[in-house]
Amino acid sequence: MAKTILIVDDDVAFQKTMAAKLEALTYKVVSAMDGEEGFNKAVSEKPDLILLDMKMPKLDGIGFLKKIKARGEKPEIPTLITSNLSTTDKISEGIAFGVKGYIVKSDETLETIVKEVEDILNAPNK
Repeated sequence: MAKTILIVDDDVAFQKTMAAKLEALTYKVVSAMDGEEGFNKAVSEKPDLILLDMKMPKLDGIGFLKKIKARGEKPEIPTLITSNLSTTDKISEGIAFGVKGYIVKSDETLETIVKEVEDILNAPNK
């Protein structure tokens, strides 16, 4: 059965490009345009991985992480932050929530992001 990846990002071009690449690798991709929609889809879809933007309408990335953590489900869904915010405080804040990585989208290629996704999904203790 294909692993499910939830992309929570208000950047439609990033969503579509990532989804096309991941679906070509046989992953099931679910998308959300903001943190609220993303939270609801995380609860209903129970994805194997979440790609999370930091700056979004309705509920930002940190608000999303707080809401997910408050649910207290085990095992937690591995989350990879994919954002253009590169300030150290934002990176530290995300890491404090136990995210698996923080990728600055403008600094990386699609292939680099996909490699990180696959590394997380294939890790023994994801």
